[in-house]
Amino acid sequence: MVFNMLGKILLSMAALMVSCIVISVFTGGKDLVALVLSDVIIAAIGTGLLMIRPTKTSFYAKEGFVVVALSWLLMSLLGALPFLFGGIFTNYIDAVFETASGFTTTGATVCEAISKIPHGIGFWRCLIIFVGGMGVLVFVMAVLPLSKERSMHIMRAEVPGPSVGKLVAKSKDTALILYAIYFVLMIIEALLLLVGGMSPYAAFTTAMSTAGTGGFMVLDAGFIGQSTYLQIVAGVFMMLFAVNFNLYFYILLKKFGVAFKSEELRWFLGIYAAAVVILTLNTRSQFASFGEALHHSAFNAASIYSTTGFSSVNFDKWPTLSKGILLLLMLFGGCAGSTAGGIKTSRVMILFKNGWNELRRLAHPKYVHTLRIDNKPVAEPVVRSVLVYFTAIMALTFLSILIVSLNGYSLESSISSVFACIFNVGPGFGAVGPVENFAHMSYLSKIVLALDMLIGRLEVWPMLLLFAPSTWRNRAAFR
Repeated sequence: MVFNMLGKILLSMAALMVSCIVISVFTGGKDLVALVLSDVIIAAIGTGLLMIRPTKTSFYAKEGFVVVALSWLLMSLLGALPFLFGGIFTNYIDAVFETASGFTTTGATVCEAISKIPHGIGFWRCLIIFVGGMGVLVFVMAVLPLSKERSMHIMRAEVPGPSVGKLVAKSKDTALILYAIYFVLMIIEALLLLVGGMSPYAAFTTAMSTAGTGGFMVLDAGFIGQSTYLQIVAGVFMMLFAVNFNLYFYILLKKFGVAFKSEELRWFLGIYAAAVVILTLNTRSQFASFGEALHHSAFNAASIYSTTGFSSVNFDKWPTLSKGILLLLMLFGGCAGSTAGGIKTSRVMILFKNGWNELRRLAHPKYVHTLRIDNKPVAEPVVRSVLVYFTAIMALTFLSILIVSLNGYSLESSISSVFACIFNVGPGFGAVGPVENFAHMSYLSKIVLALDMLIGRLEVWPMLLLFAPSTWRNRAAFR
């Protein structure tokens, strides 16, 4: 049953690559052979897996986690083929790193000549960010008929955030609504970028990358040196895509009170505003005017907090306090149910409120206070799962830092490279700063960081469950 589902996913991926083949045909066809060969291989493997007919159709949470984890691994391994066959990279590890970075919407790159990538492969590079942002399996759910049980378990395993709910009665309809909102916002941004003077190719690839909060662009300098108008458009949309998409659905239903009373949204905007104020004051001396300092602080704070990874200036040259603020924003990430990475603002709220309650209990042992979000009590299992998740992600983060530090780079570079990958941000500081890339990292570091991207995007458990013996021998373990 799992293999059959993986076959459907790979065939969907092959269908998506057809759009890149079409673009290649109309832009010179330099990468046509690489794309066609890759598409044929992916489609052949997908067809072979689809021919495995399941004898049992019961689908539980465990199967959902396994399908999600295996599909993202397979997509990273096979989605790398165009980069390899097209000569963009000379080794498979670099190609897989770039692909994993795309699908997980991290935006960390090992490519040193981005503008020289042929249009077909360049479009593929940004398309995988667009599809990966909302979730590849959410896309499959939107276009393929899946059972109610499969759909909900897959959404819970793939959609980022502490909890996932349905907007409407059917999970398939929820997936369609989410993707419709997602697609329309992307098109609006692309049109605004076109108005600002971007070419159609650059505008649509940038919009797809912004939508997935991924940070890949087809321009070597990214947003550095672009007009203020283009930076403002990108900055606004980075924040929009980092907001819980359920709120947009409520706005469409004219339930404005439900949308704007969201406590997570208020925390998200409050943290962003505080970060912008501190960054502006701390970097004022590096800019010609207060307005310029405010503009670049707002853009780069939006980029890092939404985990998109664009940059309007080389913020690696900012003061230490500013770098510390950006590092915290990497950790926090956007809202649950958005395309952003990080641990999510909703978890930050729960961690902070739970810590405050524990502090009160130390002073008043008989103190009892229920943790509430949006005036609703948060169940103890939810609080416990957030604490366990935070412990697990930080343990994996520190383990990765130790391994990456074998490169011999500065502690700042080692820490920020892991933060940038496991929280799906993209650029870090020092050797992996906004004007640098990850090409000089050792193969071991690239493998670890690529796994970090997958672990961070799928929020730890789907990937870890692949290595749990009980996942494979005990069918009732995670029902």
